[in-house]
Amino acid sequence: MPSSYYSEVYEALKSLLATEQFTISPIRTKNKKEVEDGIWVFEDFRIYLATPFLELVTQNILKIYDGLNSLFDSICLKKISCRTKQPKASGILLSGVFAQKDGACLEYDRQPEIFSEMLRRQLLSIYFQKFGAYPEDKRFFFVIKDGLKKQHLIESRIEYFGKYEIFASKELLEMFCQTFCVK
Repeated sequence: MPSSYYSEVYEALKSLLATEQFTISPIRTKNKKEVEDGIWVFEDFRIYLATPFLELVTQNILKIYDGLNSLFDSICLKKISCRTKQPKASGILLSGVFAQKDGACLEYDRQPEIFSEMLRRQLLSIYFQKFGAYPEDKRFFFVIKDGLKKQHLIESRIEYFGKYEIFASKELLEMFCQTFCVK
């Protein structure tokens, strides 16, 4: 896989789903080797996608299958599975978490409190898009406790990985876990 695989998969999905309201994980597999110009992947691997708008995925499942199958030479998409996860107030981020303020990427490592507040507002906006109203309880605070890693592979996002902890209302915790891939 070329080193640009992440942004290529993201752009393909963004085009197919006609939205940016999703996140993807980097390649997950036991058999990979990072090299200078990309990643060697042996046998099978997974890329996880998370979105609170699952209907976009189900409505476009054939387009997603065809689009991703033709994206890279000699890579064959075997299956797409949909799974739901129980919300987790702590765990490991499989996809990067990001927040923006006035269209600009925020850096968690510089201002974690502002990052958390903008992430809360972002989740409230997504909640409103999905349900047409805001939740009564709007509490939300996000912390990366350990293993902070930063990546900037997509122009509009600076993504952070690591072990996270969230103190939040049930509704915003669920929205976070639908928006970002967590383990």
